Amino acid sequence: MKEYVIQEDRGRLALYTGLLLLLMILLMIASIAFFAVGWYLFSFLGITGLWFDVKAMFRYGSKLIRKKPVCEFGRDGLTIYYLPGKPREMKYRQVKEARRIRTRFTLKLFFRGDNVEHPSGWYYAGVIYPFQSGKLDEVEQKTVDCLKKHGIDLVKTEKMKK
Repeated sequence: MKEYVIQEDRGRLALYTGLLLLLMILLMIASIAFFAVGWYLFSFLGITGLWFDVKAMFRYGSKLIRKKPVCEFGRDGLTIYYLPGKPREMKYRQVKEARRIRTRFTLKLFFRGDNVEHPSGWYYAGVIYPFQSGKLDEVEQKTVDCLKKHGIDLVKTEKMKK
């Protein structure tokens, strides 16, 4: 049973997928044009860019179609879907420290524990709402309440200034 689910901004996913589709078409045309005039290095670079573009486009499109959330808070643990590959799961008792960074359009959640496989020692869940930024206050409050209910204090970290 899920206590709280943080959903992705579907408008952002649709926009990113559409823009990457346009970039794919432009890279295809550019690669063909460079190949036709004999500029093989630029054609190769265009094809390489095309590969990365298609990979990113399918990642955003997959999240859009499958309606994958950013993070789910269950009865006994949390599941983070933000990272590519399989979802990362942590039991609440395994979470040693939790931090958040809030900006105008984002809420970044970091979870540290002994079972974290990432080299940094933290799992990251990024809530990015460029078209629903007013909803971030509600998401942040519900996340704090849900974690507090399970005995985890979500520490607010200030954004680093340059």
